[in-house]
Amino acid sequence: MDVVTYKSEFLSPQIIDMLLNFLDPKLLPQLANKPSPTENYDASNLISTIYSERIKGFIGYPSIKPPIEVEFQLLCNVSISYIFINSCVGNQKCSGIEIFAKGNSSHYESVGKCLFDKPSVMFCNGRKYSSTNHPPGFNAQNVELCFFKSYTFRSFLNASRIKIVIFRTDKSVPCLGKIEIWGMPAKTCSQKTVDTVLHLTKRVVTSNVTPSEDNAAFKIPNEFKDDLTYELMTIPYTLPSGKTIDQSTLEKHVENEKSFGRKPGDPFTGFKFTETLKPVLNVALKSRIDMFLLKNSNHPQTFCLKRSLRSNEPSAKWIMPIESATNSGSKDSVTINQDLDNIIKRAKTDSSFICFSSLGSEYACTLCKVKNESMYELPCKDSYCRICVLKVSESGVCVKCNVVFVKSEVRKIYI
Repeated sequence: MDVVTYKSEFLSPQIIDMLLNFLDPKLLPQLANKPSPTENYDASNLISTIYSERIKGFIGYPSIKPPIEVEFQLLCNVSISYIFINSCVGNQKCSGIEIFAKGNSSHYESVGKCLFDKPSVMFCNGRKYSSTNHPPGFNAQNVELCFFKSYTFRSFLNASRIKIVIFRTDKSVPCLGKIEIWGMPAKTCSQKTVDTVLHLTKRVVTSNVTPSEDNAAFKIPNEFKDDLTYELMTIPYTLPSGKTIDQSTLEKHVENEKSFGRKPGDPFTGFKFTETLKPVLNVALKSRIDMFLLKNSNHPQTFCLKRSLRSNEPSAKWIMPIESATNSGSKDSVTINQDLDNIIKRAKTDSSFICFSSLGSEYACTLCKVKNESMYELPCKDSYCRICVLKVSESGVCVKCNVVFVKSEVRKIYI
Protein backbone atom coordinates (compact mmCIF):
# COMPACT_ATOMS: atom_id res chain seq x y z
CA MET A 1 0.00 0.00 0.00
CA ASP A 2 1.17 3.54 -0.70
CA VAL A 3 2.23 5.63 2.27
CA VAL A 4 3.78 9.07 2.52
CA THR A 5 6.25 10.21 5.17
CA TYR A 6 4.86 12.87 7.51
CA LYS A 7 5.09 13.53 11.25
CA SER A 8 2.19 14.86 13.27
CA GLU A 9 1.27 15.38 16.90
CA PHE A 10 -2.19 13.92 16.23
CA LEU A 11 -1.03 10.32 15.77
CA SER A 12 -0.57 7.34 18.01
CA PRO A 13 3.13 6.37 18.37
CA GLN A 14 2.61 3.16 16.34
CA ILE A 15 1.45 5.04 13.25
CA ILE A 16 3.64 8.14 13.34
CA ASP A 17 5.29 8.91 9.97
CA MET A 18 2.48 7.18 8.06
CA LEU A 19 0.07 9.12 5.87
CA LEU A 20 -2.57 6.79 4.42
CA ASN A 21 -5.02 6.97 1.55
CA PHE A 22 -8.31 6.08 3.23
CA LEU A 23 -9.99 5.44 -0.13
CA ASP A 24 -7.52 2.65 -0.82
CA PRO A 25 -9.53 -0.60 -1.15
CA LYS A 26 -7.33 -2.15 1.57
CA LEU A 27 -8.84 0.25 4.10
CA LEU A 28 -12.37 -0.87 3.20
CA PRO A 29 -14.05 2.42 2.22
CA GLN A 30 -17.73 2.27 1.33
CA LEU A 31 -19.87 4.18 -1.13
CA ALA A 32 -22.69 5.78 0.87
CA ASN A 33 -24.77 6.80 -2.14
CA LYS A 34 -24.89 5.73 -5.80
CA PRO A 35 -25.64 8.48 -8.32
CA SER A 36 -27.00 7.28 -11.68
CA PRO A 37 -23.98 6.38 -13.86
CA THR A 38 -23.21 5.83 -17.50
CA GLU A 39 -22.91 2.10 -18.18
CA ASN A 40 -19.66 0.60 -16.78
CA TYR A 41 -18.69 3.92 -15.16
CA ASP A 42 -20.32 3.47 -11.77
CA ALA A 43 -19.08 5.49 -8.78
CA SER A 44 -18.06 2.20 -7.13
CA ASN A 45 -15.18 2.09 -9.64
CA LEU A 46 -13.44 4.78 -7.56
CA ILE A 47 -12.89 2.33 -4.67
CA SER A 48 -12.93 -0.96 -6.58
CA THR A 49 -10.39 -3.66 -5.74
CA ILE A 50 -10.10 -4.45 -9.46
CA TYR A 51 -7.59 -2.16 -11.12
CA SER A 52 -9.19 -2.30 -14.58
CA GLU A 53 -12.43 -0.96 -13.03
CA ARG A 54 -10.74 1.60 -10.81
CA ILE A 55 -9.01 3.37 -13.71
CA LYS A 56 -12.34 3.85 -15.50
CA GLY A 57 -13.59 6.33 -12.90
CA PHE A 58 -17.15 7.61 -12.60
CA ILE A 59 -19.28 9.24 -15.31
CA GLY A 60 -22.80 10.38 -14.49
CA TYR A 61 -25.80 9.59 -16.66
CA PRO A 62 -25.85 12.09 -19.57
CA SER A 63 -29.31 13.44 -18.75
CA ILE A 64 -28.35 14.29 -15.14
CA LYS A 65 -27.07 17.82 -14.66
CA PRO A 66 -25.04 19.27 -11.76
CA PRO A 67 -25.08 19.32 -8.83
CA ILE A 68 -24.36 15.61 -8.32
CA GLU A 69 -23.13 14.04 -5.07
CA VAL A 70 -20.75 11.15 -4.38
CA GLU A 71 -20.51 10.19 -0.70
CA PHE A 72 -17.92 7.95 1.00
CA GLN A 73 -17.98 6.23 4.39
CA LEU A 74 -14.43 5.92 5.79
CA LEU A 75 -13.11 3.07 7.94
CA CYS A 76 -12.70 5.35 10.96
CA ASN A 77 -12.60 9.01 11.91
CA VAL A 78 -9.77 10.57 9.94
CA SER A 79 -7.60 13.63 10.39
CA ILE A 80 -7.42 14.67 6.74
CA SER A 81 -4.21 16.21 5.45
CA TYR A 82 -5.29 16.62 1.84
CA ILE A 83 -7.75 15.33 -0.75
CA PHE A 84 -6.65 14.77 -4.34
CA ILE A 85 -9.31 14.72 -7.09
CA ASN A 86 -8.75 14.04 -10.78
CA SER A 87 -11.77 15.62 -12.42
CA CYS A 88 -11.24 14.28 -15.96
CA VAL A 89 -12.47 11.07 -17.59
CA GLY A 90 -11.61 11.08 -21.27
CA ASN A 91 -13.05 14.24 -22.81
CA GLN A 92 -15.39 14.74 -19.84
CA LYS A 93 -14.26 17.30 -17.26
CA CYS A 94 -15.57 18.92 -14.08
CA SER A 95 -14.60 22.49 -13.22
CA GLY A 96 -16.38 23.08 -9.91
CA ILE A 97 -16.17 20.84 -6.81
CA GLU A 98 -17.19 21.32 -3.18
CA ILE A 99 -16.10 19.08 -0.29
CA PHE A 100 -18.36 18.32 2.67
CA ALA A 101 -17.21 16.46 5.79
CA LYS A 102 -19.09 14.90 8.68
CA GLY A 103 -17.62 13.65 11.94
CA ASN A 104 -19.63 12.57 14.95
CA SER A 105 -22.28 15.18 14.27
CA SER A 106 -25.45 14.48 12.33
CA HIS A 107 -24.90 17.06 9.61
CA TYR A 108 -22.36 17.81 6.90
CA GLU A 109 -20.21 20.92 6.87
CA SER A 110 -18.65 22.48 3.77
CA VAL A 111 -14.87 22.39 4.26
CA GLY A 112 -13.73 23.49 0.80
CA LYS A 113 -15.00 24.80 -2.52
CA CYS A 114 -13.10 25.47 -5.73
CA LEU A 115 -13.58 26.54 -9.36
CA PHE A 116 -10.67 25.46 -11.54
CA ASP A 117 -9.53 24.95 -15.13
CA LYS A 118 -6.79 22.36 -14.53
CA PRO A 119 -7.34 18.58 -14.81
CA SER A 120 -7.02 18.00 -11.04
CA VAL A 121 -7.52 19.78 -7.75
CA MET A 122 -6.05 19.35 -4.25
CA PHE A 123 -7.88 20.43 -1.08
CA CYS A 124 -5.39 20.57 1.81
CA ASN A 125 -5.05 21.49 5.46
CA GLY A 126 -3.73 25.06 5.70
CA ARG A 127 -2.14 24.26 9.06
CA LYS A 128 0.24 21.77 7.42
CA TYR A 129 0.65 23.11 3.90
CA SER A 130 0.92 26.48 2.22
CA SER A 131 1.42 28.00 -1.22
CA THR A 132 5.16 27.36 -0.82
CA ASN A 133 4.98 24.10 1.18
CA HIS A 134 2.89 21.89 -1.11
CA PRO A 135 1.34 18.48 -0.36
CA PRO A 136 3.20 15.41 -1.70
CA GLY A 137 2.70 14.90 -5.43
CA PHE A 138 1.54 18.46 -6.13
CA ASN A 139 2.16 19.62 -9.69
CA ALA A 140 1.44 23.29 -10.33
CA GLN A 141 0.97 22.69 -14.05
CA ASN A 142 -1.83 20.12 -13.73
CA VAL A 143 -3.18 20.51 -10.19
CA GLU A 144 -5.14 23.41 -8.69
CA LEU A 145 -4.29 24.04 -5.00
CA CYS A 146 -7.15 24.86 -2.64
CA PHE A 147 -7.18 25.05 1.17
CA PHE A 148 -9.76 23.83 3.64
CA LYS A 149 -11.80 26.54 5.33
CA SER A 150 -9.91 27.34 8.55
CA TYR A 151 -13.03 27.58 10.71
CA THR A 152 -14.12 24.05 9.77
CA PHE A 153 -11.08 22.30 11.26
CA ARG A 154 -13.30 20.30 13.65
CA SER A 155 -14.84 18.60 10.62
CA PHE A 156 -11.82 17.75 8.48
CA LEU A 157 -9.67 16.73 11.48
CA ASN A 158 -12.31 14.23 12.62
CA ALA A 159 -14.14 13.14 9.46
CA SER A 160 -16.00 9.84 9.19
CA ARG A 161 -17.79 10.66 5.93
CA ILE A 162 -16.79 12.75 2.93
CA LYS A 163 -19.19 14.05 0.31
CA ILE A 164 -17.93 15.24 -3.09
CA VAL A 165 -20.35 17.60 -4.82
CA ILE A 166 -19.84 18.38 -8.50
CA PHE A 167 -21.63 21.69 -9.05
CA ARG A 168 -20.10 22.68 -12.37
CA THR A 169 -18.81 20.90 -15.49
CA ASP A 170 -16.85 22.02 -18.53
CA LYS A 171 -19.73 21.54 -20.99
CA SER A 172 -19.70 17.82 -20.31
CA VAL A 173 -21.19 15.08 -18.15
CA PRO A 174 -20.38 15.09 -14.39
CA CYS A 175 -17.41 12.79 -13.79
CA LEU A 176 -14.61 11.86 -11.40
CA GLY A 177 -11.44 10.15 -12.60
CA LYS A 178 -9.80 9.47 -9.26
CA ILE A 179 -10.16 10.44 -5.59
CA GLU A 180 -7.61 10.04 -2.81
CA ILE A 181 -8.20 11.05 0.83
CA TRP A 182 -4.83 11.21 2.59
CA GLY A 183 -4.67 11.44 6.35
CA MET A 184 -4.26 9.60 9.63
CA PRO A 185 -6.58 8.15 12.29
CA ALA A 186 -8.04 11.03 14.27
CA LYS A 187 -7.16 11.66 17.91
CA THR A 188 -10.61 10.41 18.88
CA CYS A 189 -9.85 6.91 17.53
CA SER A 190 -9.26 4.15 20.06
CA GLN A 191 -6.12 2.07 20.22
CA LYS A 192 -8.09 -0.88 18.84
CA THR A 193 -9.04 1.18 15.78
CA VAL A 194 -5.41 2.17 15.22
CA ASP A 195 -4.37 -1.48 15.52
CA THR A 196 -7.00 -2.42 12.93
CA VAL A 197 -5.64 0.18 10.50
CA LEU A 198 -2.11 -1.15 11.07
CA HIS A 199 -3.31 -4.69 10.46
CA LEU A 200 -5.09 -3.79 7.21
CA THR A 201 -2.03 -1.95 5.92
CA LYS A 202 0.16 -4.87 7.09
CA ARG A 203 2.52 -2.36 8.73
CA VAL A 204 3.89 -1.18 5.41
CA VAL A 205 7.35 0.32 5.68
CA THR A 206 7.26 4.06 5.05
CA SER A 207 8.76 5.43 1.88
CA ASN A 208 9.71 8.85 0.56
CA VAL A 209 8.32 7.97 -2.86
CA THR A 210 5.01 9.72 -3.45
CA PRO A 211 2.19 8.23 -5.54
CA SER A 212 2.73 10.83 -8.24
CA GLU A 213 6.39 9.85 -8.58
CA ASP A 214 5.40 6.21 -8.94
CA ASN A 215 2.79 7.04 -11.60
CA ALA A 216 5.26 9.28 -13.43
CA ALA A 217 7.39 6.21 -14.13
CA PHE A 218 4.52 4.85 -16.22
CA LYS A 219 2.88 7.57 -18.26
CA ILE A 220 0.59 6.68 -21.16
CA PRO A 221 1.00 9.07 -24.11
CA ASN A 222 -2.25 10.89 -24.91
CA GLU A 223 -2.14 9.70 -28.52
CA PHE A 224 -2.44 6.10 -27.24
CA LYS A 225 -5.65 6.90 -25.33
CA ASP A 226 -9.20 6.45 -26.57
CA ASP A 227 -10.66 9.86 -27.49
CA LEU A 228 -14.00 8.78 -26.03
CA THR A 229 -13.09 6.87 -22.83
CA TYR A 230 -9.52 8.14 -22.42
CA GLU A 231 -8.31 4.60 -21.75
CA LEU A 232 -5.29 2.96 -23.33
CA MET A 233 -6.24 1.49 -26.71
CA THR A 234 -5.09 -1.89 -28.00
CA ILE A 235 -6.84 -1.94 -31.40
CA PRO A 236 -7.22 1.69 -32.50
CA TYR A 237 -9.74 2.79 -35.14
CA THR A 238 -9.74 6.21 -36.78
CA LEU A 239 -13.24 7.57 -37.34
CA PRO A 240 -14.40 9.80 -40.22
CA SER A 241 -14.28 12.73 -37.77
CA GLY A 242 -10.55 12.17 -37.30
CA LYS A 243 -10.92 10.92 -33.70
CA THR A 244 -9.42 7.59 -32.71
CA ILE A 245 -11.15 5.06 -30.44
CA ASP A 246 -10.54 1.46 -29.43
CA GLN A 247 -12.28 -1.42 -31.20
CA SER A 248 -14.14 -2.37 -27.99
CA THR A 249 -15.48 1.19 -27.69
CA LEU A 250 -16.59 1.15 -31.34
CA GLU A 251 -18.39 -2.17 -30.92
CA LYS A 252 -20.18 -0.97 -27.77
CA HIS A 253 -21.24 2.21 -29.58
CA VAL A 254 -22.55 0.25 -32.58
CA GLU A 255 -24.49 -2.14 -30.32
CA ASN A 256 -25.93 0.78 -28.39
CA GLU A 257 -27.09 2.44 -31.61
CA LYS A 258 -28.69 -0.81 -32.76
CA SER A 259 -30.57 -1.13 -29.46
CA PHE A 260 -32.26 2.20 -30.25
CA GLY A 261 -32.97 1.15 -33.84
CA ARG A 262 -30.43 3.58 -35.30
CA LYS A 263 -27.79 2.98 -37.94
CA PRO A 264 -24.18 3.08 -36.69
CA GLY A 265 -22.53 6.47 -36.96
CA ASP A 266 -19.64 8.58 -35.74
CA PRO A 267 -20.15 9.15 -31.96
CA PHE A 268 -18.51 12.59 -32.20
CA THR A 269 -20.37 14.04 -35.20
CA GLY A 270 -23.44 11.83 -35.42
CA PHE A 271 -22.96 11.28 -39.18
CA LYS A 272 -23.87 7.75 -40.23
CA PHE A 273 -21.22 5.42 -41.62
CA THR A 274 -21.28 4.97 -45.40
CA GLU A 275 -19.32 2.98 -47.95
CA THR A 276 -16.76 5.78 -48.15
CA LEU A 277 -16.89 7.05 -44.56
CA LYS A 278 -16.13 4.17 -42.21
CA PRO A 279 -13.85 3.47 -39.22
CA VAL A 280 -10.35 2.52 -40.37
CA LEU A 281 -7.91 0.34 -38.48
CA ASN A 282 -4.93 2.58 -37.66
CA VAL A 283 -2.16 0.06 -38.34
CA ALA A 284 0.72 2.48 -37.70
CA LEU A 285 -0.68 3.55 -34.33
CA LYS A 286 -1.39 -0.04 -33.32
CA SER A 287 2.24 -0.97 -34.00
CA ARG A 288 3.42 1.84 -31.74
CA ILE A 289 0.96 0.83 -29.00
CA ASP A 290 2.10 -2.80 -29.20
CA MET A 291 5.71 -1.69 -28.82
CA PHE A 292 4.75 0.49 -25.84
CA LEU A 293 2.92 -2.43 -24.17
CA LEU A 294 5.85 -4.72 -24.82
CA LYS A 295 8.28 -2.32 -23.14
CA ASN A 296 5.94 -1.88 -20.15
CA SER A 297 4.67 -5.44 -19.87
CA ASN A 298 5.81 -5.63 -16.23
CA HIS A 299 3.58 -2.75 -15.15
CA PRO A 300 0.26 -3.67 -13.43
CA GLN A 301 -1.72 -1.27 -15.63
CA THR A 302 -0.99 -3.43 -18.69
CA PHE A 303 -1.94 -6.79 -17.17
CA CYS A 304 -5.64 -6.64 -18.16
CA LEU A 305 -5.10 -5.45 -21.74
CA LYS A 306 -5.38 -7.52 -24.90
CA ARG A 307 -2.30 -7.40 -27.06
CA SER A 308 -3.46 -8.39 -30.55
CA LEU A 309 -6.42 -8.91 -32.87
CA ARG A 310 -6.55 -12.58 -32.00
CA SER A 311 -8.25 -13.45 -28.73
CA ASN A 312 -10.76 -15.85 -27.24
CA GLU A 313 -13.55 -13.70 -28.64
CA PRO A 314 -14.84 -14.16 -32.20
CA SER A 315 -12.22 -12.93 -34.62
CA ALA A 316 -12.61 -9.47 -36.06
CA LYS A 317 -13.15 -9.57 -39.82
CA TRP A 318 -13.05 -6.96 -42.54
CA ILE A 319 -15.20 -7.53 -45.61
CA MET A 320 -15.13 -5.65 -48.89
CA PRO A 321 -16.31 -6.48 -52.42
CA ILE A 322 -13.95 -7.54 -55.17
CA GLU A 323 -13.98 -4.87 -57.86
CA SER A 324 -13.41 -5.77 -61.47
CA ALA A 325 -10.18 -4.49 -63.02
CA THR A 326 -11.86 -4.22 -66.40
CA ASN A 327 -15.29 -3.32 -67.71
CA SER A 328 -15.39 -6.11 -70.26
CA GLY A 329 -16.93 -8.65 -67.87
CA SER A 330 -14.31 -11.26 -68.88
CA LYS A 331 -13.88 -14.18 -66.55
CA ASP A 332 -10.30 -14.77 -67.57
CA SER A 333 -8.48 -16.45 -64.70
CA VAL A 334 -5.45 -14.16 -65.05
CA THR A 335 -7.64 -11.07 -64.63
CA ILE A 336 -9.40 -12.66 -61.65
CA ASN A 337 -6.05 -13.55 -60.12
CA GLN A 338 -4.91 -9.94 -60.49
CA ASP A 339 -8.14 -8.75 -58.88
CA LEU A 340 -7.61 -11.07 -55.92
CA ASP A 341 -4.03 -9.86 -55.51
CA ASN A 342 -5.22 -6.28 -55.60
CA ILE A 343 -7.91 -6.94 -53.03
CA ILE A 344 -5.44 -8.53 -50.62
CA LYS A 345 -3.17 -5.54 -50.99
CA ARG A 346 -6.04 -3.11 -50.51
CA ALA A 347 -7.31 -5.01 -47.47
CA LYS A 348 -4.43 -3.61 -45.43
CA THR A 349 -4.51 -0.04 -46.67
CA ASP A 350 -7.89 0.85 -48.13
CA SER A 351 -10.02 3.33 -46.17
CA SER A 352 -13.29 1.63 -47.02
CA PHE A 353 -13.04 -1.05 -44.36
CA ILE A 354 -15.31 -1.38 -41.36
CA CYS A 355 -15.12 -3.90 -38.56
CA PHE A 356 -17.81 -6.55 -38.16
CA SER A 357 -17.68 -8.86 -35.17
CA SER A 358 -19.30 -12.17 -34.31
CA LEU A 359 -19.53 -13.34 -37.91
CA GLY A 360 -19.30 -16.95 -36.85
CA SER A 361 -16.61 -19.57 -36.51
CA GLU A 362 -13.68 -20.05 -38.84
CA TYR A 363 -14.59 -20.35 -42.51
CA ALA A 364 -13.95 -23.62 -44.35
CA CYS A 365 -13.82 -23.93 -48.13
CA THR A 366 -17.01 -25.41 -49.56
CA LEU A 367 -15.06 -27.25 -52.27
CA CYS A 368 -11.87 -28.53 -50.63
CA LYS A 369 -13.03 -28.27 -46.97
CA VAL A 370 -9.77 -26.61 -46.01
CA LYS A 371 -9.78 -23.78 -43.45
CA ASN A 372 -7.76 -20.78 -44.54
CA GLU A 373 -7.26 -17.22 -43.35
CA SER A 374 -7.83 -15.93 -46.91
CA MET A 375 -11.39 -16.84 -47.83
CA TYR A 376 -13.96 -15.51 -50.30
CA GLU A 377 -17.74 -15.45 -49.93
CA LEU A 378 -20.30 -15.76 -52.76
CA PRO A 379 -23.74 -14.08 -52.71
CA CYS A 380 -25.22 -17.40 -51.55
CA LYS A 381 -22.97 -17.18 -48.42
CA ASP A 382 -20.89 -20.20 -49.41
CA SER A 383 -17.17 -19.63 -48.84
CA TYR A 384 -14.17 -20.72 -50.89
CA CYS A 385 -10.42 -20.54 -50.54
CA ARG A 386 -8.34 -18.55 -53.03
CA ILE A 387 -7.58 -21.49 -55.34
CA CYS A 388 -11.15 -22.79 -55.40
CA VAL A 389 -12.75 -19.40 -55.99
CA LEU A 390 -10.63 -19.05 -59.14
CA LYS A 391 -12.00 -22.35 -60.40
CA VAL A 392 -15.60 -21.51 -59.50
CA SER A 393 -15.34 -18.04 -61.05
CA GLU A 394 -14.59 -19.55 -64.45
CA SER A 395 -18.13 -20.97 -64.61
CA GLY A 396 -19.82 -18.29 -62.48
CA VAL A 397 -21.91 -20.93 -60.69
CA CYS A 398 -21.63 -22.08 -57.07
CA VAL A 399 -20.82 -25.81 -57.03
CA LYS A 400 -22.90 -26.35 -53.88
CA CYS A 401 -26.19 -24.58 -54.54
CA ASN A 402 -25.87 -23.76 -58.28
CA VAL A 403 -26.50 -20.06 -57.68
CA VAL A 404 -25.29 -17.92 -60.57
CA PHE A 405 -23.04 -15.00 -59.63
CA VAL A 406 -20.77 -12.42 -61.22
CA LYS A 407 -17.25 -11.62 -60.20
CA SER A 408 -18.14 -8.25 -58.65
CA GLU A 409 -20.45 -10.00 -56.16
CA VAL A 410 -17.62 -12.03 -54.60
CA ARG A 411 -16.51 -10.70 -51.22
CA LYS A 412 -13.11 -11.08 -49.63
CA ILE A 413 -13.29 -12.25 -46.00
CA TYR A 414 -10.21 -10.77 -44.39
CA ILE A 415 -9.83 -12.56 -41.06
